[in-house]
Amino acid sequence: MKKFKISSSTLLNIKDRAKTLPLLNNSIRGGEGAVVAYIGEEVVKRVLRGKIEDTYDYDVTYGDGTKVDVKTKERTVPPRENYNCTVADFNTKQECDEYAFVSVLNDHSTAWYLGKISKKDFYKEAKFYKEGDLDPDSPPNAGFYFRADCYNIPISKLNSDETLDRLPTGVYEGGHY
Repeated sequence: MKKFKISSSTLLNIKDRAKTLPLLNNSIRGGEGAVVAYIGEEVVKRVLRGKIEDTYDYDVTYGDGTKVDVKTKERTVPPRENYNCTVADFNTKQECDEYAFVSVLNDHSTAWYLGKISKKDFYKEAKFYKEGDLDPDSPPNAGFYFRADCYNIPISKLNSDETLDRLPTGVYEGGHY
């Protein structure tokens, strides 16, 4: 897991891009998550040295054409290894090779690249929850109920990425992106 500070210029560019996005079918947050999603895409593009692709099936390509669907969660606190990464059930048909996961603080100042996993391995390891189910990992005093049918996997089960070791000093852990 690597921490990235999001620069004001990067955030401004992302907000401009989000304004052009039409409301997507099955949007769990009614389109309000576009900025968060685009922050996630920018982080994954940087980590994997890839290219952003605006397709329904995947968000970033890298290397030999590996297709990555980026899943980003907005959080009020920094992520921990036991926190979950989620793929909504209606997204299972997307034609991607891997999922990459990112968490973003709700003030959009900081993001964490959590890791990636092949689509095949994700569904082998993930647990399925139905809309309305109580998240068994949520705090007892603040129960979270799933907003849609989904699959969850803990951050600790993701593959860390050797490309993180090749990033220039200052790109993460206090550096700005």
